Amino acid sequence: MNDVKIGIAESYILGLLLLNFRPAAQKVYDLTPHETRVLKLLVDGHNYKTAAVELGVSVNTVSFHVRRIYEKLEVHSKSEAVAKALRHNLV
Repeated sequence: MNDVKIGIAESYILGLLLLNFRPAAQKVYDLTPHETRVLKLLVDGHNYKTAAVELGVSVNTVSFHVRRIYEKLEVHSKSEAVAKALRHNLV
């Protein structure tokens, strides 16, 4: 009989815990639509020059957006940015 009471008590406590459970909030990176497009091109394997041609902008413009992407994602390289984008489904 004690086993049943413990089982019910455990079940009740578990129910209370689950009612208050909130998944961790996903970090919001606030990438602009253009930054997201540039990041998608990086994920697809483009370099700055081919991304610029694809977007119809200068390489300097791509470089500017990539720097902003790095800041927002808190990364230091293209490979880190690509990995984070894939890990967090940003593109």
